[in-house]
Amino acid sequence: MIKVLEIGAFSAGYFGRLFARQEAEVLRIDLASATPAWASPEAMDGFLHTNKRCLALSNPCDIAQYADAADVVVCEANTADELIQLGFEDWETKIKGAITPFGKTGPKRNWQATPSTLLAMGGYTHLMGDANRTPLTLPGHYLEFQSGAIAYAAAVACLHADQADVIDVSMLETVLSLTQFTSVRWHCAGQIRERHGSDFYFVVPSNLFKTLDGGWIYINIVLAFWDAFTVFIDLPELLIDERFENNDLRIENRMLLYQMTADVIATWTTSECVERAEISRIPLGVVQTFAAILSDPHLASRDFWQELELEGETVRLPRGSYHLHSRLSRALTSELPADAAISYGITDS
Repeated sequence: MIKVLEIGAFSAGYFGRLFARQEAEVLRIDLASATPAWASPEAMDGFLHTNKRCLALSNPCDIAQYADAADVVVCEANTADELIQLGFEDWETKIKGAITPFGKTGPKRNWQATPSTLLAMGGYTHLMGDANRTPLTLPGHYLEFQSGAIAYAAAVACLHADQADVIDVSMLETVLSLTQFTSVRWHCAGQIRERHGSDFYFVVPSNLFKTLDGGWIYINIVLAFWDAFTVFIDLPELLIDERFENNDLRIENRMLLYQMTADVIATWTTSECVERAEISRIPLGVVQTFAAILSDPHLASRDFWQELELEGETVRLPRGSYHLHSRLSRALTSELPADAAISYGITDS
């Protein structure tokens, strides 16, 4: 069984969560000094730390014995210097992953940052929102989870290759890796992408539309769905309308097409829109509340939600976005409080 040592908060926690789902033995070190300043420990417990063991340490120097006994270690820290202070460079673990805001090297390696400031610095915030309004940012812990997932993928690759290595994940570079289409468009077409709200600028029609009963739907009509869209919207004459003959012309006449679409959608309820989309087979998404998502019959049919007893309450947690059909899913258990050192072959002195 693979032994994983996890030190840090949301990024490291997600890294460990992915390994725990694969039945690795994950030990989480609870070390306050290694928890990024923006993290809320209470928010991590149920989602991130099921099927793990936890060990509280007061002295960072004690980490080394656990790191050296692990196959993989991940350490999330505020700065590169904090990694050094924790002893990261001296650990003899075969595969070591470091997750920091700016990476282990470079002039900003010891700058302070949070996910929101990194999204701004990486250009993601610039792309969010309407062109004539203040830029928006992403809520939640999107960037931390993405950074943890990238570190996990690199660690799995090292394990598969039986290769010892140090994985250096910069959260800023994670942001930039998620906006690669924007940079590629600049290099290939000389165009800089700007904010355009919910309007997917290069494919029309693609936008949010309000329904008769006050709901919202998102329609994304990429080129292959144009004919089907005219059936959905009950305007077959659009197929022979020269103003919408191809995507370039639809972009040129986008506001007219959006108004025509909005006028029709406004006469249908949300459920009617969904039914028509199923019949015409176009991509349409209802803007759902989380209350609706929790009762979604499709997710229920795939056993996406798993129940966990946490502090006397039953909590529903997402299982994960993939299934391994060759085996049954591992049951969730709350974080194991038992002495984690036992499973690592280490005894307290």
